[in-house]
Amino acid sequence: MKVNIIGNGSIGAKYMSASTLLDDHVLVDVPNGVTKHLKNLGYDVLAIDTILLTHLHGDHFFDLPFFLLNKLFEKNHTKITIVGPKETAQKVQQLVNFGFPNSWEKLKECFEIEMVKYDTDTIIQLPNLKIETKEVKHADFKPAFGYVVEIEGKKIAFSGDSCYCEAIEYLVQEAEVSILDMSMQESGNEAHMGYTEIQDICTRYPEKKIIATHMHERTIEKALANPIPNLIVPAINEKLEF
Repeated sequence: MKVNIIGNGSIGAKYMSASTLLDDHVLVDVPNGVTKHLKNLGYDVLAIDTILLTHLHGDHFFDLPFFLLNKLFEKNHTKITIVGPKETAQKVQQLVNFGFPNSWEKLKECFEIEMVKYDTDTIIQLPNLKIETKEVKHADFKPAFGYVVEIEGKKIAFSGDSCYCEAIEYLVQEAEVSILDMSMQESGNEAHMGYTEIQDICTRYPEKKIIATHMHERTIEKALANPIPNLIVPAINEKLEF
């Protein structure tokens, strides 16, 4: 499994917000500006056929209109599958039409948009991958989900935005590799984890590989200055393979 770290930043960081590309065609979260960012990094944006949204905060899905319009402008007629919480279809349609009035119907005329929605922990089987959803705790914002994604027998977990909770334990236990929210320089809060929580997880699961994401610059500096053996603090566009 190829894991490309497209973005590792939190909403206030100077780096691209958290986003990951799996095997060049599955994009996890679509933060503002990521379509242009992918192009600047040299990726084939039109090769992306599946998008997973962890939750519907703007820094995780606001670039979807630009991603979809890029397909329209490029006259790319391949199907796109968007997986997300139950309000995803409504929110994406509203966002597209708010920014570009009457564009939703034009998009659907050009290519098929399949919306795979869920409202609880579930298993989603797609032709190219298997997805398990797990609800996480992101302060008072609901719903927010993590994922266990399985591709050709390899599993990788995503916390999305989450404080430390029981669901995080499940995600780490289920996958060989986990990409986890490490927003805070010290301890986390009710919405996000921090270096302290990630350090504890890494200590208790030394056989697991943990990749930090959704970081502020101060958090990156702290983690690099205090390395943990099984923690990867990735750079933008870091390419990993498991």
